[in-house]
Amino acid sequence: MSRPQEQQSVLSRHRCNGEEPARRPASSRHAIMLACVVAMAGAGLPQIAQAQTGQAAMNVSHQLSLPTQPLGQTLNALARTWGVAIAVDSSLVTGRTAPAQQGATTLAEALQKVLAGTGLEAVPTGASVTVQRAPTPTSERLRPAPVPGQVNSLDEVRVTEAAMPSIYSEGKRSYTPQSVEVGKAAQSLREIPQSVTVVTRERMDDQAMRTLDEVMNYTTGVTREETWLDTAYQSRGLNITNFRYDGSATTSVRSGARSQDMAQFDSVALLRGPDGLFGAGEAGGVINFTYKRPQAERKTRVLVSAGTMSNYRAELDTTGALNESGSLRGRAVVVTHNRDDMAEPSRQKRRLLYGTVEMDLAPETFVTLGASYQSDKNPGFNSSLPRYADGSDIGLPRNTNTGAPWNWIDRENTTLFAKLDHQLAAGWKLKAQLRHTRFNEGINAAEIENAPSPTTGQGADWWINQVKTKSRETGLDVNVQGGFDAFGQRHDVIAGFDAMRSNDVSRSLWPRIGPADVFNRVPPSDPGWPMSDWAYGYQTVTQKSGLYGSLRLRPADNLAVVLGGRYTLQDRSTQHDKSGMLNSKVVEGNVFVPYAGVVYDVMPSVSIYASTAEIFQSQAGKLSAPLPGTPLDPVRGRTYELGVKGELTKNLLASAAIFRTEKKGAAAMDPAYPSTEWRGGCCWFRDGYQLSKGIDLELTGQVTPQFQLAAGYTFNDNVDKRADDARFATITPRHLFKAWGNYRFAGDLRGFSAGAGVTMQSGTFRKSGINAYNPESGQYDGAWTAYQFNAPGYAIWSARVGYEINKDWSVAMNVTNLFDKTYYSTVGYAGYGNFYGEKRAVLFTLQGNF
Repeated sequence: MSRPQEQQSVLSRHRCNGEEPARRPASSRHAIMLACVVAMAGAGLPQIAQAQTGQAAMNVSHQLSLPTQPLGQTLNALARTWGVAIAVDSSLVTGRTAPAQQGATTLAEALQKVLAGTGLEAVPTGASVTVQRAPTPTSERLRPAPVPGQVNSLDEVRVTEAAMPSIYSEGKRSYTPQSVEVGKAAQSLREIPQSVTVVTRERMDDQAMRTLDEVMNYTTGVTREETWLDTAYQSRGLNITNFRYDGSATTSVRSGARSQDMAQFDSVALLRGPDGLFGAGEAGGVINFTYKRPQAERKTRVLVSAGTMSNYRAELDTTGALNESGSLRGRAVVVTHNRDDMAEPSRQKRRLLYGTVEMDLAPETFVTLGASYQSDKNPGFNSSLPRYADGSDIGLPRNTNTGAPWNWIDRENTTLFAKLDHQLAAGWKLKAQLRHTRFNEGINAAEIENAPSPTTGQGADWWINQVKTKSRETGLDVNVQGGFDAFGQRHDVIAGFDAMRSNDVSRSLWPRIGPADVFNRVPPSDPGWPMSDWAYGYQTVTQKSGLYGSLRLRPADNLAVVLGGRYTLQDRSTQHDKSGMLNSKVVEGNVFVPYAGVVYDVMPSVSIYASTAEIFQSQAGKLSAPLPGTPLDPVRGRTYELGVKGELTKNLLASAAIFRTEKKGAAAMDPAYPSTEWRGGCCWFRDGYQLSKGIDLELTGQVTPQFQLAAGYTFNDNVDKRADDARFATITPRHLFKAWGNYRFAGDLRGFSAGAGVTMQSGTFRKSGINAYNPESGQYDGAWTAYQFNAPGYAIWSARVGYEINKDWSVAMNVTNLFDKTYYSTVGYAGYGNFYGEKRAVLFTLQGNF
């Protein structure tokens, strides 16, 4: 439905005067014309007809100096500056904020910037410019062309993928996202008063990152600690123990997480520091995964790669509309990946299936349903390397495997999820997510542990380890998001509820079966699985629920104050042993975790911020004396952060932060009650006081039109205030620098690209102790001897060369550990836990798009 431009102008003039026209069409009841001053006094233009046309104005350049402010105010300012009417439905701009603008720009460029990530587009329509929802490619073909001099009704436009906030990086060929969803709602990085690193789809493809472990290896400030079954991650010397998917309820990191395949994700973001506001109270941070979503335009992507160590991979990723209107969209991803590990004969075999469907149920409502299945098999896996009993390096070759050749790990992860997005009245939105995960794991292994003597070579043992694990977890997150106007500003609100229930059942065996010769490794025969009745076992049921809220106030044009908190309704955990006897029961709740932050725009492209976030970490598994013991109170603490974020160019973001984290009340072993196997060991008391402080520096994005860069430096100083200020996270280096850049050539070399990167860190160490071998008893029950293993700093380089054959096909070669440096990526203990970094590897990739 349309109407003459003159009638639209009259209606807009009444609206600006605070009047309501006596009669107007119902279909345009909410339509307004911004920049009424153009049509009235003060602009020198008595009526809209005297303004320049929308098309003519688009390429005219003017100087701008606009602060971050509500989108409607910015559109008004643009209309006044260019002397052109801008028409938009008021509901489309309510609750939206436009970024600051500074310097010379055209109207087309200015509108592109303020509408980026909103799902809106600006279309010249005769004498004006219409801002409306951007249609999908399918609906674009069906939408009638605008009639000169008329403004089309927007009432029938459906809410589709193009109308959603641009948290998706796919296809943008950028290392910098327009926005992220680490805090339930889409926000630019400058709006978040904490340090955030985002690894986009483009960067993952350039660096051939296939798993979470590879992403974390290249993420600013992250330290990896390999174990014989998995990899743990730390930030600022503190553990990262929580995940989120699409900003949903928090889930705990589970076994095998390092192998999570990236083909199903658009991007991965790490928020450093505690995020207790939304349920991730551990101080290391929280990792948020953004799933790939269906698109209306039909696309198919194939990828095949082959490399050293028999590294073979194939991907198929297809998406598109499933009906003529584009209201039903689907996506499917299939991956098969096999590769050898450096420690022979270990091999990894992975299969991934991911599918998702998105449906427009109504113009204001869409639903997403999805599922993923990933199977990981790791036959012949390595258990880690020991050191000599005096702490010196044995110097074993890098391909040494101290496990049995018949070792195996089988893991299966199945995930089902559903999401609802519903646009409410007055710019408010309802979001709901339900996620269910089923995890199964089986392990059958023999491994060498204990440190051999540097003189006799004796002291190591073969151990059998068998594990059977089943985990089930269901999470729910529901929130409303919107805003309100007060004191001439727009203020944002998020309020929600989340709940999680998990059930973990584990059975295990861990018998010592005889001495081992580290230099002549003759493994025991496979005992069969399981070799006997399970010796150990437990079942843990955890239930959590809470309310959360965030209020972003804007008391002034350039100032945002973020206040919020999480109220824990329930944090319940019960554990039974394999016979069904209750080990422990913890019921906590009615705990409020506050959050506060402030962001101030010192200029249109630079913000300074400060924030404080509280730590809340349950210690349900730690019991205090006397026996039978009671659970310890949670770990509490707080992180303080002060920083600056600046947009050096449109797609280049720089940030710097100073942080300080105090973590108090962590469990310490009670010396009056030596550790036993009774119900998991007893006893503990709250005595920890850990202090971590330092700086984060980061530069990410497009340096030039051809050059993308991601570089980050972290300095960390962590001390244990209960241990004479000794470092508590000794494997976290004081200095950690990670950088990667990729350059796409122009001119005669057009189509070629080259990249290089480095991970550089200072030395680390590991402190512990070992019982000396007692020849009289034949056991390791001699005097306790303290040790410190020092690992020197290192720099590991990587490189890439690529060529775009045409617009659809490309090839690339990636090389990791370019100079084939021998080093320990993880320094463990005397008897186990030491891992070499991977040797040089070459990977060739062919990618095509249809």
